[in-house]
Amino acid sequence: MLRVQLHKNTGKNVILKCIRQDNSITWSKLHPNTEYHDLAHMVIEEVLLFKNSFFGMISNGINISDFELPEHQKPEALKGNNLPKESLVTEHLVNLLMIEHFNATSYIDFLNQAQHILTENKLPFPTVLTEEKLATIRKEYKLLINSWHAIENGKHLEKTFEL
Repeated sequence: MLRVQLHKNTGKNVILKCIRQDNSITWSKLHPNTEYHDLAHMVIEEVLLFKNSFFGMISNGINISDFELPEHQKPEALKGNNLPKESLVTEHLVNLLMIEHFNATSYIDFLNQAQHILTENKLPFPTVLTEEKLATIRKEYKLLINSWHAIENGKHLEKTFEL
């Protein structure tokens, strides 16, 4: 289990805080608007039942700050070929979802675009990503963004993952 919190403090950086099942915590100040990237991770990892992506790695003991370290200082699990393919696939899906949500005037051909990007990067297309799952992802992402916008200053949005 992993509890993920986004803390809103107007005029300050959003804080991403993750509380693992053993109650250990990792947190980070986010760069402006990075919370939308993390919200996309939440939705994609939950809907597609991904266990080896960002929040799965956090749940298994990787710290948020570990992702920002120079390559030679990163934990072995985050170095080059050790990264789970699922986590790399997730990053591409997250970025594509954000592009669609914030830059497109209508839905893009998401599945074909994802297939193309993943093939270019020699990554597998997730067979669980169907039109039906994509519709759920789009809907849940919009709802999560709306929930985030409704959060009052000094409060946080929390989501629990069963990993």
